[in-house]
Amino acid sequence: MSGQVFAAGEGSARVTVHRAVADAAGRPYRRVDILDLEVGRAYSPDDVKAIMAQCGMNPEDLHRPGVVDWRGDGPDVWE
Repeated sequence: MSGQVFAAGEGSARVTVHRAVADAAGRPYRRVDILDLEVGRAYSPDDVKAIMAQCGMNPEDLHRPGVVDWRGDGPDVWE
């Protein structure tokens, strides 16, 4: 995915980071959705930034209010 299709704007959060679950190897990850489309798995906040960049968003918006909705736990919880 590329371009500005997922550009952040006013209104509700564009990125949703879901509660941590374990992959087949038992490693915790968090599903990342952009505009309600599943776009990847993140194993750390850096992974969320990388996914945002790949989708044409500014990864520095990770902590900008209203851009990322951290479901269940905040960005410091990955287990």
